[in-house]
Amino acid sequence: MLVDYRVTGVGRDVLVLHGLSGSWRWWRQVAELLEHRYRLHFVGLPRLGRVRAGELAPWLDRFLDAAELEQVDVIGHSLGGLLAAELAGQHPARVRRLVLVAPAGISCERGVLGRSLPLLGELLDVRERVPTIVADGLRTGPVSLVHGVAYVWERDLRSELHAVTAPTLLVWGDHDRLVPARIAAEWQRLLPDSRLVRLHCGHVPMWSAPRELAASVLAFLGDELADDAGDQIGLREVDGVGLTRDDDESAVR
Repeated sequence: MLVDYRVTGVGRDVLVLHGLSGSWRWWRQVAELLEHRYRLHFVGLPRLGRVRAGELAPWLDRFLDAAELEQVDVIGHSLGGLLAAELAGQHPARVRRLVLVAPAGISCERGVLGRSLPLLGELLDVRERVPTIVADGLRTGPVSLVHGVAYVWERDLRSELHAVTAPTLLVWGDHDRLVPARIAAEWQRLLPDSRLVRLHCGHVPMWSAPRELAASVLAFLGDELADDAGDQIGLREVDGVGLTRDDDESAVR
């Protein structure tokens, strides 16, 4: 399977997971603030349908093998946060530190209407980003979107989070309509080695509070500057897994 895979920056390896129908493009501003200290690995999640959502955490474990990454820090947003927590729980030796940005995985106990109306509000807040949202949605495809939405709505990690051993940073927007900030307390209760940062923004702090998000991540991951430099974007084949970039974009920054 060919995988959209981008690497930028220098330093300790950090795996970055986008949310439902997202991409590395959502992280562009934050990447510019992190890449002087960390080597950021952006992996495009495979379309759901060909791969079941419940198989994504094992898929990420195999991806890390293919990319020759034994241990990484992991940052995940929304669905990506859910997958990051799954990876940390199922393969704890893989994850050094964990950053969960408005993660899915604990139900907010809303019905269809209660979930749909907040989505419209969030879209209104980031209306200048609609072209990116639409483009990434088209790349994802309707079948994958439906599978992803169902997984986000139905998945409950509460009985599994005890297996997460990595120190964890929870980042939440005070005005998040999709994953209300009140849920952060449950994550903190279930992840004893965690801390919470609340930002004055909505569900996508990468767009509405990139500097504050980057500062929180830098403070949490806190490491020395690395000596090696250079970005890597290209096509690789490792143990049968292809790693490739989008043809229409040349770099993450």
